[in-house]
Amino acid sequence: MEIKSLKVLIIGCGQLGFSIVKHADLHTFKFYGFSRSLKKSPPSIEMYQVDILRNEAMDVIKSIKPEIIVYAVSADSSSVESYQNHYVTGLKKTYEAILELDQFEHLFFISSTRVYGQKTTKILSELDVAEPSDYGGEALMEAEMIARQLKEKATVLRLSGIYGPNRMRMIQLAESSPGNWPATNNWSNRIHEEDAARFIVFLMKKIAMKESLEPLYLVTDGVPTKQYDVLRWIRKRLQLSTDTIEVPIVEGGKQLQSVLLDQTGFSLKYPDFTYGYAAMID
Repeated sequence: MEIKSLKVLIIGCGQLGFSIVKHADLHTFKFYGFSRSLKKSPPSIEMYQVDILRNEAMDVIKSIKPEIIVYAVSADSSSVESYQNHYVTGLKKTYEAILELDQFEHLFFISSTRVYGQKTTKILSELDVAEPSDYGGEALMEAEMIARQLKEKATVLRLSGIYGPNRMRMIQLAESSPGNWPATNNWSNRIHEEDAARFIVFLMKKIAMKESLEPLYLVTDGVPTKQYDVLRWIRKRLQLSTDTIEVPIVEGGKQLQSVLLDQTGFSLKYPDFTYGYAAMID
């Protein structure tokens, strides 16, 4: 089957967006990116300094005429207003522009596992109803509902904590004094940036091949881990002592596993945190 080249617009194009471009077949996809501030980018993406909240963004979308949009915007602060603006208002404007695109094929909305706010010891997946417990989760859920108005032309991707070579927070925390570590030993979930990008490209290829997708995927490595287990493992890998570290009891956090990602046949390069952090440290 011959695959036609598709124009892909990444709105909120930063590290994840550049990683998507890096792992995509440039014969199949032509990339465009929106960013509030222009930064060094790969030559294989045409970048625009565009704020999705400004009216001119709609005109640029309509001039590009993308067949695929990846909405990967992040809030620029932790305020309620920022979450509402960047997830809800921005996606609503994007949705309105999409309705005027004759050749549009698919929207990928990058959401977050923050929508799972319920306190439970059960392992949660896409098959469980998300119950947000804060304004951030509620804003994301509201945005997900906007995306779902496109029905089979939209897929929500709930990413757990992204880590990778440019995201060193856990390594920096592990090598600092354990007195700086969290007071509680929460459950944590993660996905390597490269695996997240590769999975998005994997789904984009399915769109190019006219294959159908699920409306929702939970994008996580499926190995929930206690935070102190991760920190102690990293610290040992850095050849630092863990002898005097007192491990708090486990309380809080959530345990997540993707059912639908596994069913696609996609293989993770970093199936748990030890693979990813070993590659970053060694």
